Amino acid sequence: MSSILAGLLSLTAICGGALIGIWLAPKLPEHHLTGETGTAVSVSMAVVGTLAALVLGLMVNSASSSFSARTAAIETLATDIIKLNRTLLAYGAATVDARDHLMAYAKLKAAEIDQPATDDVGVDTLHRLEALNEEVLRLAPTTDRERYIQNRALSLMENMVDARWTLVEKTKMVMPAPFFVMLVAWLSLLFASFGLFAPKNATVIVFLLLGASAIAGCVFIILELGSPSQGLIRPSAEPVYRVIRELNISMTGARPAA
Repeated sequence: MSSILAGLLSLTAICGGALIGIWLAPKLPEHHLTGETGTAVSVSMAVVGTLAALVLGLMVNSASSSFSARTAAIETLATDIIKLNRTLLAYGAATVDARDHLMAYAKLKAAEIDQPATDDVGVDTLHRLEALNEEVLRLAPTTDRERYIQNRALSLMENMVDARWTLVEKTKMVMPAPFFVMLVAWLSLLFASFGLFAPKNATVIVFLLLGASAIAGCVFIILELGSPSQGLIRPSAEPVYRVIRELNISMTGARPAA
């Protein structure tokens, strides 16, 4: 279910609950709308409201963690790419092909991050990363310094592989349909109780609709942050593009204008 559709369904259901409460109020016997009844309903709905608030809070935290993990993986990958480039530069001219593969990988990865994720695992970038690894393994170090640099490069590549699979894993947070239906039902019931005992005037109706819109917006944000590679809100690939510019400078010997 898309985040936009889920938000619209939530808004419709919650507004529907409030309107049902408003519609139902004049049809009930008068003794059903006394102060004591209102108090009993408010207390019971307070429990439902607290439960819904806790669930929404936990979901926001989980979705935010997913978004932050993907953002951190992108930044880590960018940092490791620039570190690997400097390491290969320190080895010498024998790493020219490896650095070409590194540049190609960075460009493919930046384009991949910018696009909504699909069900594959980024086969093109995976093959390019494997080719880069082979180039590093082909190096034939003859001194302790060169052996150290090769081991350092291989260690950085392991970090890049870890960041890559983190990006693959942190693509979306699945919200089970029964869970979504239950949460929306709680919120609809809560707003129905508001509509049942609230004064019947335009101000109350407007603010009930605004409250429902705020909660629907929360559901939308949860699903957007929980699907950081597919929704409208996605982590920026700018760290990788910045690294690509640095790689271009190091490969061409150019320097930015003062």
